[in-house]
Amino acid sequence: MLHAPKIRVYVHATCYSSYSLVKYLIGKGLTGGINIVDVSRASEVDGAILSVPWVKLGSTVAAADPVSGEEVEAMIQGSYTPNIRDPLESFIKTLLASSYASSIAFLHGDLGYAAFRELAEASLRAPFTNQDVTGLVETVKRDGKGLYEELEFKLAKVIAINYVRDLYWASGGTLDSEGLERRVDETSILAWLIAKAGVGRVGLPGNPLVAINREGVKLLSSILESEGSKILAGVRREQEAILGDVAYISFLEVLGFRIKA
Repeated sequence: MLHAPKIRVYVHATCYSSYSLVKYLIGKGLTGGINIVDVSRASEVDGAILSVPWVKLGSTVAAADPVSGEEVEAMIQGSYTPNIRDPLESFIKTLLASSYASSIAFLHGDLGYAAFRELAEASLRAPFTNQDVTGLVETVKRDGKGLYEELEFKLAKVIAINYVRDLYWASGGTLDSEGLERRVDETSILAWLIAKAGVGRVGLPGNPLVAINREGVKLLSSILESEGSKILAGVRREQEAILGDVAYISFLEVLGFRIKA
């Protein structure tokens, strides 16, 4: 008898999208129908996981953030029939939700550098549709510079939040507005962005001294200067809500997630 491939959902405990999805599945009593994988254990993650939540059907990429609890529920029940009306729009939403892919696109000033096939498969819900994954990847590579120019401000806003969140974590949760202001300078932001977008030197511009998106970083700096305190307050609320949810944390710890020091 043939069995349907197991659904694996890759999450990080501190990711709000992961939190929302796991809470939904717990509430629906559906966690027994899937494997929930902790991406903090990098050596145990199979294949390229470019965002969280990240969903695989067997070895095939099935979805990524933004992905709803209802979607995963339908996958579990075998009734999932996604309707992807605009493949490019779907890809862009998936890229914006990935701190890794959005950082690469921003560092290079070109979405083509983040035109990962796996990201396209996730955005198109590839196992459940007949959409042209290869064609989408080729379109993003070809039009990547123009797409970046259209999305620059939106990308900068997303990356500003990621920057503040990483500083919040690095501070042990003590970061305040004054501390954030001291870290809003173009060199610090670029150093963080280079580290965020690269795996070693994979993804690093060919000549980082000149071939990086300094104009984009100026925009990012201006957003942090004007909205940094508001962003920090939102990050603090988000993290306190997640890490203060005792039932959620206990559930993940039973699965083997290491969350407490």
